[in-house]
Amino acid sequence: MQKLLLGITLILLGLCLAAPAPAQEESAPAIRTAPPATTSGGSGMALLNLDNTVALHGYDPVAYFTRNRPVKGNKKIYERVGGATYRFASRANRYTFLEDAPRYQPQVGGYCVTSMSLGRLEDTDPEKFLIFEGKLYLFRDDEAMAAFLNDPRRTIYQASQNYFRMAQRQRDSY
Repeated sequence: MQKLLLGITLILLGLCLAAPAPAQEESAPAIRTAPPATTSGGSGMALLNLDNTVALHGYDPVAYFTRNRPVKGNKKIYERVGGATYRFASRANRYTFLEDAPRYQPQVGGYCVTSMSLGRLEDTDPEKFLIFEGKLYLFRDDEAMAAFLNDPRRTIYQASQNYFRMAQRQRDSY
């Protein structure tokens, strides 16, 4: 009896192993039309607009969101993230930043988004900024901000494309 059960078990096991696996539906790969518009997009080494490692010319990134204006950060309250040093007006702002740093970091590395959309790296004026769709965008002057407002999504798309291309060239040069 045991030999019979053992034989049946082996036959069933052989049939299971020999049978083809059930067909699984293949899902179409996700099509990404643009890299995410973030500081570095998780791309490793980022292309950052820094003054001796200090981002935003020393202004508090959280204040742009909470006070809707630039506020100079305190040299004693800072955090280093991804090669950039961010200064904060208060410890509370530093803690807020640490909870979700990508939310508060300036887009396209802190360069002028309008200039970046044209393939140029240009510094910004910390007083010239917009929060658009929850992201911080900086500009070199009022003219660049006005150009951005004509077609913000197109400007962001082009700036993101150029940003990632430039960051890739920088990484390739190392």
